[in-house]
Parts: sequence; structure tokens; C-alpha cells
Amino acid sequence: MNKSERDATIVRLYPIVRTIARTVASRVPCADLDELIGEGGLGLIRAVDSYDSRRGSISLERYVRRQVLHAMLNALRRADRVSEGSRRVLRVADRDRFATALQRGGLPSMVEMERRHPKLRFARVASYQQVPLSFDQDRSLESRLALNWELDPAHVYNAFESRATLYEAIAKLPPRHRQIVSLYYFAGYRLQAVARELSVTKQRIAQLRDAALERVREDLVSA
Repeated sequence: MNKSERDATIVRLYPIVRTIARTVASRVPCADLDELIGEGGLGLIRAVDSYDSRRGSISLERYVRRQVLHAMLNALRRADRVSEGSRRVLRVADRDRFATALQRGGLPSMVEMERRHPKLRFARVASYQQVPLSFDQDRSLESRLALNWELDPAHVYNAFESRATLYEAIAKLPPRHRQIVSLYYFAGYRLQAVARELSVTKQRIAQLRDAALERVREDLVSA
């Protein structure tokens, strides 16, 4: 495209930048809206200049959205005082912890996770040390490490998307399965308490919980 067509395309697609910036700013606590818009604008220009319709079936708008979001998240990472290596360790351990929870029906302890991931303790401490202390926080080391478990901007943004997908999968469960998942995982009930609530045996609750988890897992895989 010539220069006038390029400029017109950038102007036409610019609202995408503001939309994505507002979404990221609402989901990532450390994000500044104006800075996101600036970085996203540069991403938009690069996307328009590098787009080649002959290379695939992806549309220009979709390509722009991808590149703009990538530019914003990269900018947030550059401003992150915790190293990417530590963030990577946290991400890997977090995925492993969630996968283990789905298999077992409960979260493994941090002690177990640190045995399975030798660098995890160091990464958690590094994350904790870069966050200012607030008198409103619980000042025990373990609680503050837990608060700073996952602060990578890309992870924070994607977590919202993943959480929405998870909630949609849970919403598709039959009412009884959904109630068990809600009580056990979100209300903090133990199996015996759920059994009393639903007037069935603890063993039956465990069976129904496992069946619900299997349904959720299948739904997430097919999503």
C-alpha cells in the first residue's frame, strides 16, 4: 500500500489500541493506561508495516490485535523489576500446581512444590523482595510470598481469560456437580462437610467431585 493508504489504515485501526489498552489496564494492576496506548500505537504501526496478506489467512485486524497486545505486554515486562527467569519458574510451577490439583482434587502444598521445583523458593523470594512493604499487609513471610505468587503481566492478563474459560466449564456442569465444586473449591468445605450439606456419604461426594473434575478437564481440553 502507498503512504496515504498506510496512514489511513493506521487511523482506522487506532481504536483497537485504546480498546486493548483499557482491557490490559483493568486487569494488570501496575499498568498505566497512557503508556499502554503509546506502546500499543507503536505496535500498530509495526503491524501495519509488516503485514503481508500473502503469508497466511489471518486478517489485518486480527494481526494488529495480536501485535498491539504483544507490544503492551512486552513494555510491562521491561518495567518489571523481577527477572524473566524467576517469572518463568513461577509460571511453570503454577501450571504444575493447577494440573496436580485437577488430578488429586486439592492443591499440593508449597513445600511439595518447592521439592518438585528446586528454583521455586528463590523465585518466590525474589518476587517478594521487589514488592514494597505495606502496613496493611500480613507481614509474615509466607503470606507475602503467597501474595506475590504470580505477577508477570502476561500471566495476569491471561489468567483472566483462563479463569473465564474455567468458570464457563463449571457452569456447564449438572447442578449437583456444580454445587459440589462450588462448596469444595470455592467455599472451602471439606468432603465431610459437603456430604452433610447434601445428605450423602463422603465417598459418594468424592466420586461426584472426581466426575465433575473430569468433565471440566474434558471441556477445557476441547476449548
